[in-house]
Parts: sequence; C-alpha cells; structure tokens
Amino acid sequence: MLGYTVGLILHVTNIYNMIVFYKGDVLKDPDVKRFHNNQFRFLTIWNVYMQVMYMALGLSCDVLTLTNQGKDSSLLKSLKTIRDPLFSNIVVPISVTVSLSFWAIFSYDRALILPPSVDKTITPISNHIMHTYIVPIALWELLFRPRKRPDTHLANLLMLNLYAAFYLVVIVVGYLEQGLWVYPILDKLYGTIYFYLFIASAVIMTNTFYNLQWYLNDLIWSDSENRKKVQ
Repeated sequence: MLGYTVGLILHVTNIYNMIVFYKGDVLKDPDVKRFHNNQFRFLTIWNVYMQVMYMALGLSCDVLTLTNQGKDSSLLKSLKTIRDPLFSNIVVPISVTVSLSFWAIFSYDRALILPPSVDKTITPISNHIMHTYIVPIALWELLFRPRKRPDTHLANLLMLNLYAAFYLVVIVVGYLEQGLWVYPILDKLYGTIYFYLFIASAVIMTNTFYNLQWYLNDLIWSDSENRKKVQ
C-alpha cells in the first residue's frame, strides 16, 4: 500500500505540474508545441497512465482485502482479474522498455528523443519520474507480491503485442496527419532499413522483458510456501 500511495502521489503531482507548465509563451517554441500537441502519442505518457491505473487498482484491492478481512468479494475478484494481466503484460515490459530506450537514446543524443527546449516544461525531476522511477515501481511489485507463473504465455503475449500494434497504428496516423514522426529519431531513420530495425528491436525488447519477469519472479518466490500465498 505504501508503494502504491507514493507512486500515485508522484505521478499525479507530476501530471498536474506538466499541465500547469504547458501554458503561455512556452508554447511559442516549435519543439515545445510539437511535444504538447503529441503528448498522448508518446509511449512514455501511455506508460504513466497505465501505471497510475495499475497502482489505483492495486491500492483498491489492498483496501478491499483489509476491509473484508481477507475474504474475496465479487468486486475484489473482478479487480484482480484486471490487475494481474495489466501488471504482467503491460506495466512490466513497457516500463522497462521505455526507461532503457529513453536513457540509451538520451545519452547518445538527447535531441533525438527530447529536444533541449522541452526543458522549459519538463524539469529533471519530472523527467526522472516518467523515465526512471517507472522501473522501481515495477520492481517493488515483483519483490513484495508473489505471482504464479501462467501455464501458457500465449494469451499474455497476444495482449502485449496487440497493445504494441495499437500504439504503432497511433504513431503512424500521427505521421500521416503531420508529416512528422512523434519521435525525432524516427524522422532521422525513416526511409532507411534502420527505421524498421528500430521498431523491431522495440517489439523484441518488450517481449524479452515480459519473459524475464517470470525468471525474476521464480528467483524471488521459489519457496513453495510463498507460492501458496498468491492472492
């Protein structure tokens, strides 16, 4: 509950601050305006809202468990059926992919992922909340809530890749509307084989991190007694 509460406070506060900063003269900067107009096409923003949704679900489940003295009500069972797939199939693989991809590109040439002028609206703290803190949120859950490895990963991987495919459709539509890709790096790579390799590598990363989470989960919760505690 502590992890969910802290995470929600950080993300909600950061979202509010970004809304406040995106006003007035800062929008006269073309890079800032482009970022503002495309904010809901950034995978980072999608991930933030998915994490907020997940933490709200997790906190609700914990509160309902305490108030029901550990008994599963129909509402609690329904929330759990959403919570677990959301975490395993979306939050973990997308969070790690977003964080590693962003910082790798940022370290090479930040203008390819976040133009310097955008610093007018995104502070270093805000940047770290969206691109660094997202990984500890996922690790916190892995460390403190045991989960059972699914008998088959087919449905989970289907959900993950449909999510990725839908996101790809969104950024392609954005390109068709504006003539520019949401990320500057895609503008640089478009028209070359590296564009497709970049997209493919992102998909491979998300699928890899989906699978790696279960090895980490087994490593942490290898004791059979712990597995019996899975809610």
